[in-house]
Amino acid sequence: MTDLSRQTVRHRRVSAELKRMREASGKNAYEVADAMRWNRTKVHRLERGEWKRLKEADVRRLADFYGVADRRRVDALVAMARQASTRGWWARYSDVLGPGSYTSLEAGASELRFYSGMLVPGLLQTSSYAEAIFRGADITDDAEITRRLEARRARQEILGRSDSPSIHAIIDQAALNKVIGRPSAMAEQLLHLVEVGKRGKAKVQVLPDTAGSHPALTGQFAILSFPSEDEEPVVFIDSAHNGLFLEEPDEIASYTLIFDRLRELVLSAEDSYELIASLVNRLVE
Repeated sequence: MTDLSRQTVRHRRVSAELKRMREASGKNAYEVADAMRWNRTKVHRLERGEWKRLKEADVRRLADFYGVADRRRVDALVAMARQASTRGWWARYSDVLGPGSYTSLEAGASELRFYSGMLVPGLLQTSSYAEAIFRGADITDDAEITRRLEARRARQEILGRSDSPSIHAIIDQAALNKVIGRPSAMAEQLLHLVEVGKRGKAKVQVLPDTAGSHPALTGQFAILSFPSEDEEPVVFIDSAHNGLFLEEPDEIASYTLIFDRLRELVLSAEDSYELIASLVNRLVE
């Protein structure tokens, strides 16, 4: 069995994509194994990531059997499988495979720690706030915006799961001061943060302007931890067009220290709610 602690983000994504392709085809694992003339456990092992090297021929045979006609998608999966042992990578295949690398990891995490400097974390965004962000990024097609909002809402379903991850969001006051969309939409977003916190779905704390200089001034990041002790945490650094996964132990330790330092600077949950309420009052006056 493959050591889960050695599975990189690429490795996990390849396995998840193989499972997604099979499920989309409507075939079960035993049908696939019989068609490929494999041991009946092999398909499950591939989809759980219990492999060291994945043959290009196997990936292409599976894609053909699943009826995947998009050659660019298959080529991207093959390229990712070749580099599956490499830690730390830019999510450059998202245009072909979709932005599932981060979201699939987020859905399987047991703990999520966010620092957001200029925006509310996506998992905690209201639809109106998210739509204003999309339109601000020059996305004008209504159908595309609807699709993105549906994807965002689907992602947020983990907040209502019985096994939802522990979520701790540290949000810089600068993100809350910035009015995204109409003032009424921003007020709705701020009230949503308070509601999420008070209902215990996430721990929401504000890093106030009075905190001054701090170690996360250069940007936002997320630390994802997983249920198994064998699975190492991952740091995700978001950017306008790509995302960077960090997986080396020293990188994880560095960002964990940064987050711990931020925890020393934030307002308490109750004081955070009071500050947010004051910002809401300014918007509705």
